[in-house]
Amino acid sequence: MREKGYDMTTPITLLNKSSMARSFAAPSLTAALMLALSLTAATEEPKKATAASIASKSPDSNICSVSALDRTLPFAVGDKALYFVNLRDGDKVRSPFRAVFAVSGMGVAPVQAGPIEGTGHHHILIDLSLPPDIKKPIPFDKPDEKLHQHYKHFGKGETEAVLDLPPGHHTLRLMFADNTHVPYYIASKEIGIDVLP
Repeated sequence: MREKGYDMTTPITLLNKSSMARSFAAPSLTAALMLALSLTAATEEPKKATAASIASKSPDSNICSVSALDRTLPFAVGDKALYFVNLRDGDKVRSPFRAVFAVSGMGVAPVQAGPIEGTGHHHILIDLSLPPDIKKPIPFDKPDEKLHQHYKHFGKGETEAVLDLPPGHHTLRLMFADNTHVPYYIASKEIGIDVLP
Protein backbone atom coordinates (compact mmCIF):
# COMPACT_ATOMS: atom_id res chain seq x y z
CA MET A 1 0.00 0.00 0.00
CA ARG A 2 1.36 3.35 -1.00
CA GLU A 3 0.17 6.75 0.08
CA LYS A 4 1.69 10.07 -0.89
CA GLY A 5 4.97 8.48 -1.96
CA TYR A 6 5.57 6.45 1.21
CA ASP A 7 5.68 2.72 1.26
CA MET A 8 3.47 1.84 4.23
CA THR A 9 4.71 -1.74 4.37
CA THR A 10 8.33 -0.73 5.06
CA PRO A 11 8.96 0.43 8.62
CA ILE A 12 10.01 4.04 8.72
CA THR A 13 12.37 5.23 11.41
CA LEU A 14 11.69 8.81 12.37
CA LEU A 15 14.12 10.84 14.40
CA ASN A 16 12.82 12.00 17.69
CA LYS A 17 13.26 15.78 17.81
CA SER A 18 14.39 15.80 21.43
CA SER A 19 17.06 13.13 20.86
CA MET A 20 18.34 15.12 17.86
CA ALA A 21 18.47 18.32 19.95
CA ARG A 22 20.33 16.50 22.74
CA SER A 23 22.92 15.13 20.32
CA PHE A 24 23.65 18.63 18.98
CA ALA A 25 23.30 20.49 22.30
CA ALA A 26 25.62 18.32 24.38
CA PRO A 27 28.84 19.28 22.55
CA SER A 28 27.69 22.91 22.34
CA LEU A 29 26.91 23.08 26.04
CA THR A 30 30.23 21.46 26.95
CA ALA A 31 32.10 23.92 24.76
CA ALA A 32 30.22 26.86 26.27
CA LEU A 33 31.00 25.69 29.81
CA MET A 34 34.68 25.24 29.02
CA LEU A 35 34.81 28.71 27.45
CA ALA A 36 33.07 30.29 30.45
CA LEU A 37 35.42 28.58 32.91
CA SER A 38 38.50 29.66 30.99
CA LEU A 39 37.24 33.26 30.84
CA THR A 40 36.43 33.23 34.56
CA ALA A 41 39.89 31.95 35.45
CA ALA A 42 41.56 34.53 33.22
CA THR A 43 39.59 37.48 34.62
CA GLU A 44 39.14 36.41 38.26
CA GLU A 45 41.61 38.96 39.71
CA PRO A 46 40.13 42.01 37.93
CA LYS A 47 36.63 41.00 39.07
CA LYS A 48 37.74 41.02 42.71
CA ALA A 49 39.19 44.50 42.31
CA THR A 50 36.05 45.67 40.57
CA ALA A 51 33.82 44.20 43.27
CA ALA A 52 35.83 45.98 45.97
CA SER A 53 35.62 49.30 44.15
CA ILE A 54 31.90 48.82 43.58
CA ALA A 55 31.36 48.00 47.27
CA SER A 56 33.07 51.21 48.30
CA LYS A 57 30.76 53.18 46.00
CA SER A 58 27.59 51.27 46.76
CA PRO A 59 24.33 53.19 47.12
CA ASP A 60 24.27 52.13 50.76
CA SER A 61 27.47 54.06 51.45
CA ASN A 62 25.79 57.19 50.06
CA ILE A 63 22.80 56.86 52.34
CA CYS A 64 24.24 56.24 55.76
CA SER A 65 27.51 55.96 57.61
CA VAL A 66 26.22 52.75 59.22
CA SER A 67 26.57 49.82 56.83
CA ALA A 68 23.58 47.72 55.83
CA LEU A 69 25.06 44.78 57.70
CA ASP A 70 25.38 46.81 60.90
CA ARG A 71 21.83 48.15 60.51
CA THR A 72 20.36 44.67 60.14
CA LEU A 73 22.29 42.98 62.94
CA PRO A 74 20.26 42.94 66.15
CA PHE A 75 21.66 44.93 69.03
CA ALA A 76 22.43 42.96 72.15
CA VAL A 77 19.84 43.29 74.88
CA GLY A 78 20.51 46.54 76.68
CA ASP A 79 22.54 48.08 73.83
CA LYS A 80 21.18 51.42 72.77
CA ALA A 81 22.30 53.39 69.75
CA LEU A 82 21.40 56.61 67.94
CA TYR A 83 22.41 57.29 64.36
CA PHE A 84 21.66 59.34 61.27
CA VAL A 85 20.19 57.16 58.55
CA ASN A 86 20.87 59.36 55.51
CA LEU A 87 23.77 61.58 56.58
CA ARG A 88 27.39 60.68 57.11
CA ASP A 89 30.50 62.49 58.21
CA GLY A 90 31.86 64.70 55.43
CA ASP A 91 28.62 65.02 53.44
CA LYS A 92 28.04 68.17 51.39
CA VAL A 93 24.42 69.33 51.32
CA ARG A 94 22.32 72.31 50.26
CA SER A 95 19.83 73.87 52.65
CA PRO A 96 17.16 72.97 53.31
CA PHE A 97 18.07 69.27 53.58
CA ARG A 98 16.41 66.20 55.02
CA ALA A 99 17.82 64.45 58.12
CA VAL A 100 16.54 60.99 59.01
CA PHE A 101 17.49 59.52 62.38
CA ALA A 102 16.86 56.32 64.32
CA VAL A 103 17.27 54.78 67.75
CA SER A 104 17.81 51.13 68.63
CA GLY A 105 17.12 49.59 72.00
CA MET A 106 14.48 52.16 72.98
CA GLY A 107 11.12 53.33 71.74
CA VAL A 108 10.14 56.71 70.34
CA ALA A 109 7.21 58.47 72.02
CA PRO A 110 5.89 62.02 71.89
CA VAL A 111 6.34 64.26 74.93
CA GLN A 112 2.55 64.48 75.37
CA ALA A 113 2.42 60.73 76.04
CA GLY A 114 4.03 61.43 79.41
CA PRO A 115 6.59 59.26 81.15
CA ILE A 116 6.73 55.85 79.47
CA GLU A 117 9.54 53.53 80.55
CA GLY A 118 12.11 52.86 77.80
CA THR A 119 10.91 55.63 75.48
CA GLY A 120 11.94 59.14 74.59
CA HIS A 121 12.35 61.53 71.71
CA HIS A 122 15.16 62.81 69.50
CA HIS A 123 17.17 66.02 69.70
CA ILE A 124 19.85 67.29 67.34
CA LEU A 125 22.72 69.33 68.73
CA ILE A 126 24.07 71.66 66.05
CA ASP A 127 27.65 72.94 66.39
CA LEU A 128 27.77 71.89 70.06
CA SER A 129 29.59 69.27 72.06
CA LEU A 130 27.73 67.16 74.59
CA PRO A 131 26.21 69.21 77.42
CA PRO A 132 28.40 69.36 80.52
CA ASP A 133 25.48 68.60 82.85
CA ILE A 134 23.54 65.72 81.37
CA LYS A 135 21.00 65.83 84.22
CA LYS A 136 19.56 69.17 83.06
CA PRO A 137 16.90 69.38 80.34
CA ILE A 138 18.10 70.19 76.83
CA PRO A 139 17.39 73.90 76.21
CA PHE A 140 15.33 75.32 73.35
CA ASP A 141 16.45 77.75 70.60
CA LYS A 142 14.55 80.95 70.00
CA PRO A 143 11.78 80.48 67.43
CA ASP A 144 12.75 81.08 63.78
CA GLU A 145 16.42 81.61 64.65
CA LYS A 146 18.33 80.46 61.58
CA LEU A 147 21.86 81.79 62.11
CA HIS A 148 22.44 80.44 65.61
CA GLN A 149 20.57 77.17 65.77
CA HIS A 150 21.93 74.78 68.38
CA TYR A 151 19.07 72.62 69.68
CA LYS A 152 16.40 70.92 67.63
CA HIS A 153 13.68 69.14 69.60
CA PHE A 154 11.47 66.47 68.10
CA GLY A 155 8.95 66.18 70.92
CA LYS A 156 6.17 64.92 68.65
CA GLY A 157 8.11 61.70 68.13
CA GLU A 158 9.51 62.65 64.72
CA THR A 159 12.23 60.49 63.18
CA GLU A 160 13.09 62.87 60.35
CA ALA A 161 13.22 66.60 59.77
CA VAL A 162 14.11 69.21 57.22
CA LEU A 163 17.00 71.32 58.48
CA ASP A 164 17.74 74.78 57.14
CA LEU A 165 21.28 75.75 58.14
CA PRO A 166 23.37 78.65 56.87
CA PRO A 167 26.25 77.87 54.47
CA GLY A 168 29.45 76.60 56.06
CA HIS A 169 30.71 73.70 58.14
CA HIS A 170 28.40 72.33 60.84
CA THR A 171 28.52 69.48 63.31
CA LEU A 172 25.47 67.39 64.13
CA ARG A 173 24.92 65.00 67.03
CA LEU A 174 21.78 63.18 68.10
CA MET A 175 20.70 62.93 71.73
CA PHE A 176 17.78 60.97 73.11
CA ALA A 177 15.80 62.36 76.05
CA ASP A 178 12.76 61.59 78.16
CA ASN A 179 9.46 63.49 78.15
CA THR A 180 11.00 66.27 80.30
CA HIS A 181 13.90 66.69 77.83
CA VAL A 182 16.43 65.26 80.29
CA PRO A 183 18.90 63.21 78.21
CA TYR A 184 19.42 59.51 78.59
CA TYR A 185 23.04 58.48 78.35
CA ILE A 186 22.56 57.90 74.61
CA ALA A 187 24.15 60.05 71.91
CA SER A 188 25.22 59.45 68.32
CA LYS A 189 28.69 60.01 66.96
CA GLU A 190 29.26 63.60 65.96
CA ILE A 191 29.26 64.10 62.19
CA GLY A 192 30.50 67.08 60.23
CA ILE A 193 28.66 68.33 57.16
CA ASP A 194 29.28 71.20 54.77
CA VAL A 195 26.28 73.26 53.76
CA LEU A 196 26.93 74.65 50.29
CA PRO A 197 25.83 78.19 49.35
